[in-house]
Amino acid sequence: MTKPTTLSALTALLAVLTATVAAAPASAQAAPAPATITVNSAEDAVDADASDGLCRTATGTCTLRAAVMAANAQPGSTIELSAGRYRLTIPPNPDLLNGRTADPTTGDLNVVAPTTIRGAGARETVIDADHIDRVFRMGADTSLSDLTITGGVAKQREVPITDPGGGGIANSKNMTLRRVTVTGNSAGYGGGIFNIPDSHLTLIDSTVSRNTAGEAGGIRFDDTGTVVNSTIADNRVTDDWDRPGSLSGYGGGIDIRGTGLVDIRNSTITGNTATDGGGGINIAPAYLDSLPSPITDIVNLPLGHLALRNTIIAENTVSRATSDCKSVFATIESLGNNLDSGNSCRLSAEGDLPRRDPHLAPLGDNGGPTDTVALLPGSPALDTASDCPSADQRGVLRPQGPACDIGAFEYRQ
Repeated sequence: MTKPTTLSALTALLAVLTATVAAAPASAQAAPAPATITVNSAEDAVDADASDGLCRTATGTCTLRAAVMAANAQPGSTIELSAGRYRLTIPPNPDLLNGRTADPTTGDLNVVAPTTIRGAGARETVIDADHIDRVFRMGADTSLSDLTITGGVAKQREVPITDPGGGGIANSKNMTLRRVTVTGNSAGYGGGIFNIPDSHLTLIDSTVSRNTAGEAGGIRFDDTGTVVNSTIADNRVTDDWDRPGSLSGYGGGIDIRGTGLVDIRNSTITGNTATDGGGGINIAPAYLDSLPSPITDIVNLPLGHLALRNTIIAENTVSRATSDCKSVFATIESLGNNLDSGNSCRLSAEGDLPRRDPHLAPLGDNGGPTDTVALLPGSPALDTASDCPSADQRGVLRPQGPACDIGAFEYRQ
């Protein structure tokens, strides 16, 4: 007969288990639980202890940089920002400028764990890199809402390319921007946002405007993306940048270099300029548009894929000539009800309006959380869309007439 387990044996077993857990490496132990981190200082200061999950600088405050460092130790955390201007003042480490190593204590804000960042409104909460570095480097799934990202700069510093560009944001994972403005940033490529391979950007009710680059003035996609109810306007590509690579000057508003689907719906892409390629949208996977022109004329390999629905692509230029779209080795698929001020997007689906003047106002504050481009009376975009979101970029209910309007803006009397 087996003897009953004695109290001393249980005590010994408990001691062994306790010692085993204590000896386990830190990576095997559970990370701190997600937290809601409330920033209470607009200064730029580091977290006193980046491993404890507490947002606390040496003076006891919680800054944005310290909050990001604390959130990196607690995957799934949420950072809350009140109204104010959060200016980055700590320059990047000169020994790490080649982009191989992310340093959370200097330069841009490095997010390496899934994080949500919420502001008080894009007109109220501003994160400003003050031209010392880009604003964010996203190395994990992130969600940003109700804030503005500005003042970021990312220049290519060496060859071969090691720095991912992106003046406002360099994104390498899945990122969602909702009611966000990305404006006034610059880079060698991806002036506003740069999305590297294996990433995805979801842009909703947001504005990417007045960014500059040597390629991809507004947004660069190297993989998939979704743009809904958003405005891409007044971004510029110039030849003033030291941009290594086969091409520069392409994609004033959006430059697509990946082979995944970029899906754009109920959006407005206007006023963007470039020195080559598409002024509004340029799509050419893996720089295949750098091949000799006889090859691009003969071979038809649709590797890239852009889908458009209920979207305005108008009044974009290349060297002052109208150029809304350019595609090489790629398909621009119209799902209907799009407007092109020329015919470079080759729209031919039901409800498409090529060669139309959209009658647009300048980018500005038309109500709502972010700037938009208003439709003027008599615009052919009025009441000519279908299957729209329930509200426009500003939150105005759709439709305001017999049918909803093309683009991100719903006209109302």
